[in-house]
Amino acid sequence: MQTRKLTVDEISYNPERGAFEAQVQIRQGDDLFSYPAHVCAPLHADYAHVMRGLVADAEATHLGKQSGLRLRLSAGISAPSARSGTLAQVQRMLRNLDNLDAGRV
Repeated sequence: MQTRKLTVDEISYNPERGAFEAQVQIRQGDDLFSYPAHVCAPLHADYAHVMRGLVADAEATHLGKQSGLRLRLSAGISAPSARSGTLAQVQRMLRNLDNLDAGRV
């Protein structure tokens, strides 16, 4: 049996959808998966009902064959190194745009 740890970020209410929404992280082994989750409920809904719905939505996406939208951070990648890699990519893209504007491509 695998042990999973769930973390729910800040919960917000979307009146347009009539739903509570949050980002839910599921840690499975050394990997961390993050899913957007929602549960349709009125603004005055019971907190336990909202939490159960958010967790169920994230787990259904996690366990389903169609993962949909998810973020996976592997154990071998630390957050600071992932950020620095992303920053380097953005800087390269900006340099390429500058070169395009200057006609040096």
